[in-house]
Amino acid sequence: MNYTLIVPFYNEEKNIPSFNTELINNLKKIDNGKRSFEIIYIDDGSSDETFNELKKLNTNSFETLIIKHRNNLSQSAAINTGLIQSKYENIVIMDGDLQNDPGDLSKMISEFEKGTDMLIGWRKQRKDNFFSRTLPSIIANFIVRLFSESKVHDHGCAFKIFKKKVIDDFTNWGDFHRLLAARVANNGYHVSEMEVKHNNRIHGNSNYGFSRIVKVFIDLIYLKFFKNYKTQSIYFFGIFSFVSFLLSILFFIYMIVLKIFFDTSFIQTPLPLLVIFLLMIGLIFLFIGILAQLIINQDSKNTKKENNIEEKMYFKKN
Repeated sequence: MNYTLIVPFYNEEKNIPSFNTELINNLKKIDNGKRSFEIIYIDDGSSDETFNELKKLNTNSFETLIIKHRNNLSQSAAINTGLIQSKYENIVIMDGDLQNDPGDLSKMISEFEKGTDMLIGWRKQRKDNFFSRTLPSIIANFIVRLFSESKVHDHGCAFKIFKKKVIDDFTNWGDFHRLLAARVANNGYHVSEMEVKHNNRIHGNSNYGFSRIVKVFIDLIYLKFFKNYKTQSIYFFGIFSFVSFLLSILFFIYMIVLKIFFDTSFIQTPLPLLVIFLLMIGLIFLFIGILAQLIINQDSKNTKKENNIEEKMYFKKN
């Protein structure tokens, strides 16, 4: 079987040499002559020396393609660029911050080749701050399992192996990497998981936190009703929609508390009208986002796939 390894980077200049060395060493152990590998590194518009560090990898033992985005788009956009440029039928995705351990690659590939459409890592023993990263992940994964057909424990794990055929217009929209396993499972493909190591981050900072929960919630709504569209405009309006729904629920609870504990009639306060108003505003924002998404999706069909690529370099196997 043949594999394309896609690794997105954003301001990871200090991690690149160590990550690449570990990856190459582990690929050499797996390379038994029956598999072929290519590596695609994507610099998603970094503001540091990430791309210059990537350009130093011209002596890799495996063919390597490095790509630079003009701007910082998103992790999903970087992965999508890699998918477009990939030439093999099986895809491996990893983070480049060394929290995903390249030493797990061998057992992941062995498990994948037993027969599945997607294999995703499970960071059972996470090395992140509990309140800023682990807790939001637990909540987000619970919501995903509740509202999708996926039973995966760790949807946010970047370490994935899958057949390229599972990526189509039903999965490749929005921040698709975040709910990729759920989307693939919803489309009837077989998704497996395997426990993987999770290392402490040595260099750089993570950009994830509780805001992930809101995006997951919005993504799930889109997954349920409009899962065949791609871009991310729904998040702009979806955040306003989510806030409106949340305030509506909070005011409704407050209204009930006043009634039960203070014997305050509903008509003595403006709360019923406020609850209905916020609920309607939330629905309006949600449907505006959906309509904007449909319009942008139509325009994107005529957009060239490489518009976002500023520079691309290919290194042959040495």
